[in-house]
Amino acid sequence: MVAGKVRLRAMPPQFWLWAFLAAGVFSVVYWKFAQGTLESQKSAVMAKQRAMAQSLGKELLPMRDKVEGFAIELAKSGVTEAFAPDLSYDALAKTPSVYLRLRQENALSVETIRSASVRSLHDGFTSCFFINDRARDPAVGKACQSPADCERGELCNEYDRCGPPPEPFNMRLAYRSLRVLSSAWTDELHEAESELAIVAYERDLDRVTQEDVPVAAKILARAKHFVLLLDEDLPEGLPKTNVDGDAGAFESEEERLQRVPHFVRVGVWELSSGKQLMKVRRHAEGRVIPVGNKVVSRTESVNAQKRQAVSCGLALELKSLLQTRAEPSVADDAGVAAEAGATDPDGGADAAVDPPPAP
Repeated sequence: MVAGKVRLRAMPPQFWLWAFLAAGVFSVVYWKFAQGTLESQKSAVMAKQRAMAQSLGKELLPMRDKVEGFAIELAKSGVTEAFAPDLSYDALAKTPSVYLRLRQENALSVETIRSASVRSLHDGFTSCFFINDRARDPAVGKACQSPADCERGELCNEYDRCGPPPEPFNMRLAYRSLRVLSSAWTDELHEAESELAIVAYERDLDRVTQEDVPVAAKILARAKHFVLLLDEDLPEGLPKTNVDGDAGAFESEEERLQRVPHFVRVGVWELSSGKQLMKVRRHAEGRVIPVGNKVVSRTESVNAQKRQAVSCGLALELKSLLQTRAEPSVADDAGVAAEAGATDPDGGADAAVDPPPAP
């Protein structure tokens, strides 16, 4: 070929035409085969999802629907204070409960509740209102990235540490488990374009089925009360964020609202019967008083302190309210006893009645 003694004959045009046609047919056939394989894998994952909904979902879905109904009712209706006669602070603060905190604006529909629930965290209210003798530092424990890294019965918390489920149980964790049953998760699965992506969704479903859902179902089964807080927006709207200048700082809409004085709707329901035990609307406010020589000046930390103070102030006000409501019952009992003693035929009009012991 170099010396010019060999010549290559040109291929006839029909050859290239048939070659391109064969390549095109092969590509179409291969694409059809690949799509069929992907659809088969997607169908297998969907079958697992339906099996989970029929078994484990039966324990969580009714609870989720009940909680969402409570939230929508409290968000849309007017707040006329109401208390169950037998409601006491000790019974409420020490019994297993489910907790959820949202903006009132995000509690008007099922869709917004499920979307905003991922931002519901334990805060100053849960710390100052509930009593948990078994609580431990959430920042202590085995490092984790997901519940798969933790022992059975433990969860991977917001600090990326393994630990027992917190009390009160944050409904956010249940929503995190139920996301694999949502239409959004299903739509994402249908849009997956590779086998690796489908395998990732399948592993996510298996992990939730084996780890998250059983723990959430066990806790919700023993919970007695549902405690809901709805933060009302200010008349002038949400406060402006003030952490733009801090590197890496972020302040959500919920955090911006919770660090300033504002009205909060609080509702408590008995989960077994659906009976509403308490409904109040209070103005949450609090003040941070620095102690010691070291004063926090970082904007992000100052905002966190304000949020804790405002939420804790609300918790202490409700605690005092519930405890005060229990005190008149003692005085009423004493009045009934005194009246009975004054008309007792055996004791006469001058019969003495011992006063009740001091609380």
